[in-house]
Amino acid sequence: MRYQQLIFDVDDTLISLASTESFALQSLFNAHNWPLSNNLRRQYHAYNQGLWRKLEQGELTYQELSERCFRVFLKENLDIDVDGQKTMDEYRSYFGEAHQLLPGVEDTLRFAKSEGYKLAVLSNGEQFMQTHRLKLAGIYDYFDLIVTSEEAGYQKPDERIFDYFFSRSGISPDKTLFFGDGLQSDILGAERYGFDSVWYNHHHRKNTLNLHPLFEVDNYPQFVKLMQQDFKKKY
Repeated sequence: MRYQQLIFDVDDTLISLASTESFALQSLFNAHNWPLSNNLRRQYHAYNQGLWRKLEQGELTYQELSERCFRVFLKENLDIDVDGQKTMDEYRSYFGEAHQLLPGVEDTLRFAKSEGYKLAVLSNGEQFMQTHRLKLAGIYDYFDLIVTSEEAGYQKPDERIFDYFFSRSGISPDKTLFFGDGLQSDILGAERYGFDSVWYNHHHRKNTLNLHPLFEVDNYPQFVKLMQQDFKKKY
């Protein structure tokens, strides 16, 4: 077997980010009777993604992101003043209850375990929230190790989160493969650290960073086929 360990991202890799974000945002706005149009949803998604890119690039801390996100967004778009951290905490309470799996996830995890792979999670997120969502989704028990940026103290693609992960996993990077949707976080992080990755590009984005994942797939059956071929040749 070429690899012994497979690492998975969570949001938009295992669990649908779109459905999670939609549920959390709708729940928050309903609780406060704030108007939420489809256009405002799109604006929030783009704004939030921009904040996370800044976080991954070291331009923001997690605390700054948390405090700024809704305070700035609601003021600029609805002229509403809120306590940024308190509103983010409320949003995350809703976010933590959403757990819709992407198509093919559980079948793939079951197959990987049957083939003898150790399975792990490495997520930019909060430990309790991500663990809780994996339990709600019914896939928690597939994983031998779950590490988040909150626990490690660093965000992907920072190499120090990978230092922390491999200090706990007991399996070397050369026997590990990362499967994730995040070009800026997952694929860049693995490439900088020097181990292989498969880019789960189910949104058909362009590889604007000129990175070199071992393979690129847009669905889970393709990833299963790669495992069946033991990752020996291009898909």
